[in-house]
Amino acid sequence: MSRRPATAAAVLRVVAAAACWGLTAVMAKVAFDRGVPPVRMAEARVAVALFFLVLILAWRGREREHLRLPPGSLPVLVGFGLCVAGVNATYYIAIDRLAVGVAVSLQYTAPVLLLGIAALAPIQQPELRPRRLAWVAAALTLAGAVLVSRAFEGFHHLDGRGLLSAGASALFFAGYLLTAGRAGRRGLPPATVLFWGFVVAMVAWSVIAPWWSWPYAKLAQPKVALAVLGIGLVGTLLPFFLAVGAVRVLSPATAGTAATVEPPAAALFAWIFLGQRLSAVQLVGGALVIAGVVLAHRTAVVAPEALAVEPAA
Repeated sequence: MSRRPATAAAVLRVVAAAACWGLTAVMAKVAFDRGVPPVRMAEARVAVALFFLVLILAWRGREREHLRLPPGSLPVLVGFGLCVAGVNATYYIAIDRLAVGVAVSLQYTAPVLLLGIAALAPIQQPELRPRRLAWVAAALTLAGAVLVSRAFEGFHHLDGRGLLSAGASALFFAGYLLTAGRAGRRGLPPATVLFWGFVVAMVAWSVIAPWWSWPYAKLAQPKVALAVLGIGLVGTLLPFFLAVGAVRVLSPATAGTAATVEPPAAALFAWIFLGQRLSAVQLVGGALVIAGVVLAHRTAVVAPEALAVEPAA
């Protein structure tokens, strides 16, 4: 596969994943309004995603192939799983204590962090360092996210714990992309990365928020049960599979920039399903995000070894 089609396909996968995450924001609001704590929702989405991933692998008869742990892959898979648990938990805590727009905007400083890491890290291939236009793309998408999420309206109500959680969500998001990319370039199929990542996340959640104290009675409400199911499938399993497959080709910074489509997607779905109108400022922000994603694709650099790894189911 040539480089340009490879990056185009990978960027589209991340954009589709971000759209799924944007739809998740609408689903999560349904559960939050009915008494499910944000952290418990973050915990449940991983459990649902893992359950259905195992069912799919068993149905395809490939569970042994994908559940086998390759030698030397444990550290990166543990790191990936901890980042999965961490990014969900810290993001939900942040939106619980801050204006949603502020939390979203701070999380999407992750692409800028990743560009900084790529620029400062000693690498043997200087051509893989981020180009100047990559910084412009990240700046455009971040500015667009601020406008779409209307973060500028929420900075006068700040909470220390919320700010720390939002900053941590950016770090975990960056770590998630880095570890997923490293696992993919080692030849691990997305299903293997996701299975072991979700298992690690489940173990982490068992310590942080024991399962026996989960508010299971809330599932008696059909809307809550459907929200949990939808977030686990449409908001976790599907987009994570798309994103993990994409970072086998894209650099983490480019993938993070493309994922900034999430705020405009969330605003669009809120308009469609919740009747929330889009302002002129939000429309301008959405246009900036789209422009940044297009620019990120045009400036993306694909390592030769990434093209040699064929996506696996």
